[in-house]
Amino acid sequence: MSKANKKDKKMIDDLVAKPVVKGQFWIITNGNKKVGNITANNAGYGVDLGGTSLQFKNTNEIKNNAKIKFEPLKTNKIKAKTPYPEYPTTSKVYNSMFDVKRGLHLYTKSEKSKCFHAAGWFVIEHNGEPQISFCPKFIFIQRYPFAGPFKTKEEAQLQINI
Repeated sequence: MSKANKKDKKMIDDLVAKPVVKGQFWIITNGNKKVGNITANNAGYGVDLGGTSLQFKNTNEIKNNAKIKFEPLKTNKIKAKTPYPEYPTTSKVYNSMFDVKRGLHLYTKSEKSKCFHAAGWFVIEHNGEPQISFCPKFIFIQRYPFAGPFKTKEEAQLQINI
């Protein structure tokens, strides 16, 4: 086999389809160079490779006949971190801040909200009765005597039983 044929064979063996839109569009690369694309259409899948257009019924047919390897779709699994993760919250945290005076993690439940909540479990005394509350509104913490924050409901319950 001549060097040119080996190079062409190597080029064909290195074809990889990288997904752009899951199940609909892929870019075919040979190393770092784009050499074509695959598009889902009403007849199956169209493969445009080096100026040639081919039609296939499914991706398995492309793998077997065109010798193109399909890369899996990479998903971004970046978990949003709570700035003060020590105490649990009820929902996604927005506008997070720390009240240094009271030692509380305060947050809103939506980006545009102006209603702050305190993270964790609390025992709030309302009308002379202690009540356990999970992530109460900050205004309750300001208005009524409280104990907390606690990491679990059981810790808050122990505070009442003392």
